[in-house]
Amino acid sequence: MTDEIVSRTREHAATAWAAVLNGAVPAETDNFFQTGGTSLKALRLCARLSSLLGHKVPVKVLLKNSTFGAFVSALEIADA
Repeated sequence: MTDEIVSRTREHAATAWAAVLNGAVPAETDNFFQTGGTSLKALRLCARLSSLLGHKVPVKVLLKNSTFGAFVSALEIADA
């Protein structure tokens, strides 16, 4: 996987995360559900990311990886 793909994935994830939670760009240890996320917002985040990345992002990825850093790592592995 190239650094460009990793950077693009991280950038899109941070932008979508902040937009869905109406907040700032997340830190690596920010937990989606502890910073205002709900199951409906999780669905919105994954739908938004699916559109930005051009492939489906299942909500289970976020449910299993609820910190920003873990979520992005899981997305990057899926993009590999």
